[in-house]
Amino acid sequence: MGDNVAERQLSIFIVSDSLGETAQRMVHAVMSQFPDLEQVEVKKFSFIKDKSELIQVLDLAKAREAIVVTTLALKTYQLAGQAYAKEHGIQYVDYMSPLMSIVEEKSGITPTEETGMIRKLDEEYFRRIEAIEYSVKYDDGKHFTDIGEADALIVGVSRTSKTPLSMYLANKGYKIANIPLVPEVDIPESVYQHPNLKVFGLTASPQYIMNIRTERVKTLGITGRANYNDLARIKKELAYAEEVFKKLNATVINTEYRSIEESAFYIEKFLPKYH
Repeated sequence: MGDNVAERQLSIFIVSDSLGETAQRMVHAVMSQFPDLEQVEVKKFSFIKDKSELIQVLDLAKAREAIVVTTLALKTYQLAGQAYAKEHGIQYVDYMSPLMSIVEEKSGITPTEETGMIRKLDEEYFRRIEAIEYSVKYDDGKHFTDIGEADALIVGVSRTSKTPLSMYLANKGYKIANIPLVPEVDIPESVYQHPNLKVFGLTASPQYIMNIRTERVKTLGITGRANYNDLARIKKELAYAEEVFKKLNATVINTEYRSIEESAFYIEKFLPKYH
């Protein structure tokens, strides 16, 4: 029995109005369960753009007695494919419409019928991971080499929420660099060499920053930084920050009593739309 089956040519047509990767993975998973089946032809027909093209592919499948495996997002294609397969006795596997119908029925939400959504989701995921890696690397002024790649640079004195804001935006797919501003430490000249870099300066009142730093000193038991929460020192830092904001042509945001989400929402208005 096994020998005759193994010698037969088996044709599988993958048909999609996108790339067809989902159906291809499923076919690969199924065929891995038939290691003795050597004569297998798998042909992929991607980016089906109209019903006539779909019917041409199905005509060929009928002539070749091929199994047709589809991932078609558009309902008109789904219905046309199913009708043709039924009329002509084609062995036809539709990976999209049964589950889409169940989800639509259960949720009450109509599917977008937009092709290539998995690829878009994958792209968004990898962009977000890349943005997080970049933002961690360029957190707290640790690196400056590729700062021109940033979607935004955030600068400000300690305790103005630079890192939380950077990470929040990174999770939304934005590459964010941030640099702490300290009067005794100059920002490298290379930072000023990117005139198109969007810069945001974070600030708050001296008293507000002093209160936060005092709490931090208590909580963490910080020693050796006697002037960290000194009001006069904080005013000096803020004055220096104002100078840097002007040099970098920064958009200034007062983070006092403002949530990370609010600050991020404001910054996003100036950034490219990724989603």
